[in-house]
Amino acid sequence: MKRLIISLAAISALISCTQEYRPQPDPYVAAQGTCVFKAQIELLQGSWVWNSATDKVGIYADNLTNASFLPRVAYNGKEGVIELMGEGALGQAYAYFPYSPDGDEAAKLGRQPLSGLQTYQTGNVEQIHRNTTLVTAADEDGLLRFRYLCGTLHLQVKMQFAENIQSITLSSAVPVTGWLDVTGVEEETMLNPGYTITVTGINRPCTEASPLDVWVMLPEGTYNSFSFTAAGATESLSTIIEGTFQIKAGEETSTTAQEKKVDYDGGNLEAEEVDYD
Repeated sequence: MKRLIISLAAISALISCTQEYRPQPDPYVAAQGTCVFKAQIELLQGSWVWNSATDKVGIYADNLTNASFLPRVAYNGKEGVIELMGEGALGQAYAYFPYSPDGDEAAKLGRQPLSGLQTYQTGNVEQIHRNTTLVTAADEDGLLRFRYLCGTLHLQVKMQFAENIQSITLSSAVPVTGWLDVTGVEEETMLNPGYTITVTGINRPCTEASPLDVWVMLPEGTYNSFSFTAAGATESLSTIIEGTFQIKAGEETSTTAQEKKVDYDGGNLEAEEVDYD
């Protein structure tokens, strides 16, 4: 019986050795994408120091929706260009900073969101830095270059208020809010356009003798006149700010906001007949 088992094993081995070798196809290996991006934040003043424990960048790509990327530990406390790690990204990647668990719909399209609400800051640079969500597109080398794209209109408000001004509102005939293209290739530079910005959290006195300084962040462009309203807790005053204003990224353009007063000496008014269609 043992001899028969051995003979069968020998025959089986001989057959397997004489059969034609047919290599099996290699198993499919999914594309891994880009797991490491380089990143830098170009501040208008000073430099950004990265914290690997708290600083997160959100990434959108063909296969990713709001994936969080963290600075590698070796770059903790570093300035300049650093490396971010996360899940592999395929295709064109768009990034935004700081990261939010809720994501950012504008960043998903390669656009920077410009809100109609801004918080009051005491300076041009501060107003831009504190009211911006940075968005950028990864270049061919995987670099995420975050830049500030807006400037400010610096308003010296000369209005007589009996109470502190709490907020100001600025309106324009051209878009001042919306989703701003950061790629430079889109025909529509602004999606979801809005025409009014309100700066809140001011709570400061304002008189004609002691004007209030307010900065309003605006996208680059040329603006022709604004309507302006300053509001306290119980009163508000409105006026028109006339002129042509050129806003450039990182820079401030200054003007004055004050009531337009009309002097009337009590003389006779002349009426002119008007025909209406």
